[in-house]
Formats: sequence, structure tokens, C-alpha cells
Amino acid sequence: MDHDELYRWIDAHTITRQKRNLNRDFSDAVPLAEILKQHFPKLVDLHNYTSTFSFTQKMVNWDVINKKVLNKLNINLSKKLREELAKSTPGAIEKVLEEIKAKIEDREASGDHVDDTKILYLENGLELSYREGVVPIKINNGTKTVERKLVPSEMFDKMETDLEEQKETIATLTQKLDHLEKLIGIKDERIKDLSQQLQTIINSPADSTTSIMSQRSRFFSNLF
Repeated sequence: MDHDELYRWIDAHTITRQKRNLNRDFSDAVPLAEILKQHFPKLVDLHNYTSTFSFTQKMVNWDVINKKVLNKLNINLSKKLREELAKSTPGAIEKVLEEIKAKIEDREASGDHVDDTKILYLENGLELSYREGVVPIKINNGTKTVERKLVPSEMFDKMETDLEEQKETIATLTQKLDHLEKLIGIKDERIKDLSQQLQTIINSPADSTTSIMSQRSRFFSNLF
């Protein structure tokens, strides 16, 4: 790995943070987002990345850039590597930057630029590019041809987020329903028990006044 060449490549980009210590400078992913923005402006929204000293927020930044940008470039950072990046582990950011640099240079050399009017989307593991909007396509599925639609990646991400929120809401409501059903079961058992006690009192002999009064007293005590 030629660090001097890597540093020259970084210096060729406009970033807001002055380069002092590469591992610490890039630990919150903000400078990387700024570099990627210059090559893939439609994929990067700088408002998603907050400059921070907090490890937790750094991890949030790395999770976002990994999912929303790098994955669409066929680069996937493992959780362990993202943690190393957030902790400023020596050598971690160089490894990532070298991979990104190589990816960008390969695209430029092949003329395979990401068109600003297009968005990337993965369909059955294949990278497709298309103009914004919903586009119907035909896909062969065995001997049958089915129609599918592509949606912009931003819309897909939002749909995923909404789906997760709906799943959490359903799980919460299911827990509440289970709890209510248990309470209803307890109430039903209680009503059954009190009904049996009441029936016992009703069926008691008429001359057992003291016994009846005692049972009635216990019944109403249990009732309230």
C-alpha cells in the first residue's frame, strides 16, 4: 500500500477538515462522505453525517454511509471494521480508502461513471442503473415471464424503515393483546369461582342462617 499516493489522492479532494491524523480525522466518516459526494453526488447526502467525538454517533455515521453509499458501490464494511474505524484504529481507514480509491479509478478508466440522473438498485444480486422513477421491466422466471418494478434506492430505504417501524408497532400491540388476554382469563376464572360460591350459598339449607350469613360475608369480601 503506497501511503504517499493515497495521501496525494486525498489532498486532491476538497474536505472541510484539515488533515492531521488520518485515523482520527476520518473516525466519524464525515471526510469520507465529503470525498464520496464529489464522485457520487446523488448517492451522498452530507446532512446524514454529523461531526462528532461520540463513539455511538460515529458508529451511526459509519452504518449510514455503509448502507446508503458503499453497499451501492459493491463495498461492504463489516461491523468489526466499522468499530475499528470509529475507534481510530491505525491502518483501518487506509484499508477502506484504498478500496474506494481503486473502485473510483476503475470506474473512471472503464468510462463506467455513475450518471447523476441515475440511481443504483440491486435486483436479485445484480446492480442495475436507471433514471429516477418507477420503471416496469420484464424478468424471466423459468418458463414464465413476470413484470416487476424498480424504485429509487431512497424510496426503497424509506420503505424498509417504515416496514421495520410497522413490525415494531405490531410486536408491541401483540404483546399488549397477549397481556389483555391473560387478564381476561384471570377475570373469567375469578367470575367462575365467585359464581360457584354464590351457588353454594343459594343451595344452603334454609335453617342454616348463621352459616349462610358467614358464607355471604366471605362472598362479598372476595367480590370487593
